[in-house]
Amino acid sequence: MEEQLISVIVPVYNVAEYLEECYQSIVSQTYKNLEIIFVDDGSTDDSGRLCDKFVEKDCRVHTIHKANGGLSSARNAGLKIASGDIISFIDSDDYPRNDMFEKLFLCMTKYQVDIVCCDYSSSVQRQILSGEIKLLKSNQAISLLLDNSGYRCYAWNKLYKKNLFEDIKYPEGELFEDIKTTYKLFKKVSEVCYLREDLYFYRIRESSITGAKFTSRNREVVNAINAVRDDAYKWLDRAEFNRFIVGYIFYYISFVKKALIAKMEISPDVLNLKKCIQSNIKNILKSDGIGMNLKLEIILFGVSPKVFEILLKKKNNGEKNG
Repeated sequence: MEEQLISVIVPVYNVAEYLEECYQSIVSQTYKNLEIIFVDDGSTDDSGRLCDKFVEKDCRVHTIHKANGGLSSARNAGLKIASGDIISFIDSDDYPRNDMFEKLFLCMTKYQVDIVCCDYSSSVQRQILSGEIKLLKSNQAISLLLDNSGYRCYAWNKLYKKNLFEDIKYPEGELFEDIKTTYKLFKKVSEVCYLREDLYFYRIRESSITGAKFTSRNREVVNAINAVRDDAYKWLDRAEFNRFIVGYIFYYISFVKKALIAKMEISPDVLNLKKCIQSNIKNILKSDGIGMNLKLEIILFGVSPKVFEILLKKKNNGEKNG
């Protein structure tokens, strides 16, 4: 089978500590026909110099140096120069397992799809999953985008046909840009292939976007999921939307928990989330995407946000003192 060129776009910002590991994980892939684009987004540490060294080591590597514009800006810059017909994004403090591109490309060609997803973990130890391959209609795939047990909305555990990005770009200047962008990409295809195999290691750092200290900017995740929810309501059938809304509640309650601990004023969010939970109790209980403890936590919030807040702060104080 002829290997098509995959353009691997790696946004880089102050990750010198992890960059060599990321580089090695890409150049050692069993799939060899790669164009590797490191986008140095105005790093102030040694990351830019390391990117230039990678160019000297492997002829498949290219480096862009640009002023800092954020993750979306870096991804868009990589897309502009990518010459492959297939696109992958890798976060520079993460790494793909060495067979990720080979396995995702095989799925893409065998099933003639424009997007392929896989599972991921934040543990160095690879998860043992079924290896099952699921072909999902576009609306089915969208209903799982916020599901806690699946591929979720991240950019990096997927392969995409490049032509999907002709009229879609990552929104610059925003946090949690993956949610709205991945949703738009999924809407453009007829089917998505989902390989139930852990092929990507996702590192959670305190200084990363997802691990950073909670601030008012994190409200952008609520704006993002609300925008997707409103559109999904018009587009998905009842069963698919019910599946989607459970993932929506999971994202929303994650925001509310962090906001409460950070002592932010979120009264409207508390009211909105309470109403949403109360009208979706059956969907929450039936969901196989979240565990029973989380289900009970969500339902408790739906019954009494105040009791939920008291128990949450008690637990958080106990962890600090412990």
